[in-house]
Amino acid sequence: MAKKSFLVLRKKRSFQFLVNRKLRELKKIVPGSPVGTDVDTLLHTTAEYICYLELQVLVLRRLSLICGV
Repeated sequence: MAKKSFLVLRKKRSFQFLVNRKLRELKKIVPGSPVGTDVDTLLHTTAEYICYLELQVLVLRRLSLICGV
């Protein structure tokens, strides 16, 4: 029984490690996300950044249509 609970705990720790690593990588990519940012704020900032990038793509596409590129 103890061995089974140890394996569950080990899997949970490795999953948490992977999640934390991905969050650290996300903090490096998304501008305006300070080091001490909590997960909710980081995800909200990421969503705003994605919207900003989508808007940039839209504007650049329209400009390319206007300029005939």
